[in-house]
Amino acid sequence: MHWIVFCTFEKKTMENNKSKILWGLAIGAAAGFVIGYLLSGKKMNEISDDLNNIADKFKSKASETIDKSKEEINEIKENIDKEISKNA
Repeated sequence: MHWIVFCTFEKKTMENNKSKILWGLAIGAAAGFVIGYLLSGKKMNEISDDLNNIADKFKSKASETIDKSKEEINEIKENIDKEISKNA
């Protein structure tokens, strides 16, 4: 009984550690990004334009990925429907 509790606790601790590491990396990357821009000497409107461009590119790429995924899911669904109708 104690072994199960220990294993469960150890698994949760490892998951928490992974989560903390990922959050630390994300925060560190964001801080580095902000510091880099602040030290670059650009004006705030230039920084804003850069961030808007990055956001637009990300949005476009995400939209393309979602559309492609929908197409692949529909193809898989069609193949499954064909197989079901063959076996019926």
